[in-house]
Amino acid sequence: MEKGKPDLRFCKAESWRFRMIGKKLVPAVLIIVLIMIIAGGCGRHGVVDTGNMVKYDVYFLNSEETKVTPVETAVQRGEVTNELTGLIEVMQRKPEDLSLHAPFDYSFGVNGVSLNGEQVIVNFDEQYLELKSTTAVLIRAAIVRTLTQVEGVTCVSFQINGQPLTDSAGNPLGILTADMFIDNGGTEINAYETATLTLYFTNETGDMLVSEKREVEYNSNIALERIVVDQILAGPEKRGVYPTINPETGVVSVSIKDGICYVNLDQNFLTQVYNVTSEVTIYSITNSLIELGGVNQVQIMVEGESNLMYREKISLDTLFERNLELIEK
Repeated sequence: MEKGKPDLRFCKAESWRFRMIGKKLVPAVLIIVLIMIIAGGCGRHGVVDTGNMVKYDVYFLNSEETKVTPVETAVQRGEVTNELTGLIEVMQRKPEDLSLHAPFDYSFGVNGVSLNGEQVIVNFDEQYLELKSTTAVLIRAAIVRTLTQVEGVTCVSFQINGQPLTDSAGNPLGILTADMFIDNGGTEINAYETATLTLYFTNETGDMLVSEKREVEYNSNIALERIVVDQILAGPEKRGVYPTINPETGVVSVSIKDGICYVNLDQNFLTQVYNVTSEVTIYSITNSLIELGGVNQVQIMVEGESNLMYREKISLDTLFERNLELIEK
């Protein structure tokens, strides 16, 4: 290592830490505790093995800031943390093509980049929030698409000063995978889209489901399944319809794989504050998600655990399917 040059290599109990000074990125070592998590993800797209080196597609923003562009780059083959370090170093530097812009070469600061199981966590400072929304989305797209190519990394999450990054509506972005970013003819990544959802809440007696149509505008980087869960927690808007889930419930993650939607909630889900049956609560979530069309079954977990009984009546160790009998006619 050159004298005076910071060491960016990982060890099992270390992660990156970067600070941005103007447009100069200064790395230092930050000690963290690695917590293993399980998350769905994607394969090694754009990766070519070449002996001791591995070629990746590193994504940069174009000069108009309307899309991200891949540039093939070789990094030293090694452990997950070593290859991630190599990619981060490339994303700090100005590319040879001066029409491109490196995702970490902006005026915001990066408090830290850490590996948490199979998830990379990128912690920005508050100046990131001052970026144009399209630029901010493209930076996230470039980072996610680049880092999730590394075998052993399935997703990326973003923070602002240690707190989860949210969209303009205040909803946490959650974990992001490469396939969650939408290209429009290769020219732009949408920041927002609209969707009409069919959500299920309950009747006044709490024993039947009542549907409610709702049009929402949402960040296209957030899975629509997550939007559905957030909207159920927000409660109904229609008169004569009532909520089904404790509003203090936090969403740990929502992901989908092979037609199964995995909904991971915190412990507050187990405490019911409304006068509704257990079945109504479970199928409020299940039926609402299956209405999306790409979901066939729903797995509900509490902080990653499914081997639980909900209100001592329903085993969460079940793949729930649509229940039409509970829908009020």
